[in-house]
Amino acid sequence: MSRRALVLAVLTGAALLMTAPVSGAAQAAGISSADAVAAHAAAAGFQDVLVGFFAQAPDAKGPVTVEVAPDAFPVYELSPDFVAGKPDAAPGDFAYFAIPARASDGRTATLWSVRGSDGAWQIGNIASGDVEGGYARKLPAGAQLLHEPQIDAWYAVRDGRVTSLADGKAVADYQRTVAARYADKLPGSAYDRNGEAGGYDATSQVMPRGDGGPAPAGHDTGWVPLLILVGVLAVSGAGYVLHLRRNPA
Repeated sequence: MSRRALVLAVLTGAALLMTAPVSGAAQAAGISSADAVAAHAAAAGFQDVLVGFFAQAPDAKGPVTVEVAPDAFPVYELSPDFVAGKPDAAPGDFAYFAIPARASDGRTATLWSVRGSDGAWQIGNIASGDVEGGYARKLPAGAQLLHEPQIDAWYAVRDGRVTSLADGKAVADYQRTVAARYADKLPGSAYDRNGEAGGYDATSQVMPRGDGGPAPAGHDTGWVPLLILVGVLAVSGAGYVLHLRRNPA
């Protein structure tokens, strides 16, 4: 993709996101349309990274081109406060924006855009598949997409009601259900202090993968800072080239 096409793609994606604001449920949780735009902008320059991601996958069949969708779906993870039964705690805490991408051979992946400690949005992970997007498109109007990562279950949450997206059935007394599963495994519990595997880690909302499967070798998040640097350099370089073209010496 040329630098000019990259810049145009970023601007087009931002415009589309501005015309499709996040739901009222997301806004109530402190996530705005501006956040969605900024989160999506963090994906700029990642086409080449995604090409490499697809090339390293076990099912790779040859060179591909990649298109990043204009969507940014807010994803929520099960809230520790809700598990603990704290009054007025929402079932989920915001975790990341899921940004789908598609390769020219039909394979899909999802960029996870997260807010850093400095408040800036950055790509924190790449997951194979379009799991979040597939579930988000099934959501009723005004509902949040909730993920219970310990069992890889997905739900719609609206007006305090929790509905399974696997079978469309309402989940009765969801708080009591998750309390029974995890209340004795929250941070500070004996389970946590003993370092038992599989505990409920409330300090790590973003899981290693979005589809519940094992991460491929090329999925190590240790190289995410390098990916972010590549994205920043690509966008910066594109802006500089356009500046030179419009302001010749």
